[in-house]
Amino acid sequence: MVKVEIIFLVDKPIEHVFELISDISGYRRWAPDKSKFFIRNKITSEGPIGLGTTYIDKLRWWGKSIGEIVQYQPPSKIKFQQKTLFGIPVFGAKLKYTLKALQNSTEVIHRAEAMPYGFFMLLEPILSIIVHSERERTCQAIKRSLEGG
Repeated sequence: MVKVEIIFLVDKPIEHVFELISDISGYRRWAPDKSKFFIRNKITSEGPIGLGTTYIDKLRWWGKSIGEIVQYQPPSKIKFQQKTLFGIPVFGAKLKYTLKALQNSTEVIHRAEAMPYGFFMLLEPILSIIVHSERERTCQAIKRSLEGG
């Protein structure tokens, strides 16, 4: 299993940070421009974003991630669970953001876990490099988008 933890500060109120992270349909507006994998996404459930919201991320090379919000506690916690497929299941992932309001900013603790399936377990060292890189870029993009940098 690949595990990543990234802690960073955003110079915006906690509500703004939570709103950006939870806005699945707006992901493409702030997502890393140079993402090697993500193309676009679509919410597949009815109603407002919240616990149980489902979505599909379209990936390069004919792949997709099918996901769901499995924890939703505005404005401090949100957790996504997803399965990535390239014809067959490749790996599962859990992506959690815990936000803490500070005096003039928000502390973001981002934890990610990725578990390759079957044969793909042999590729875990490569998956580790990819997951660390993509999560770091995503956190930088969140900060950049909110702070305008």
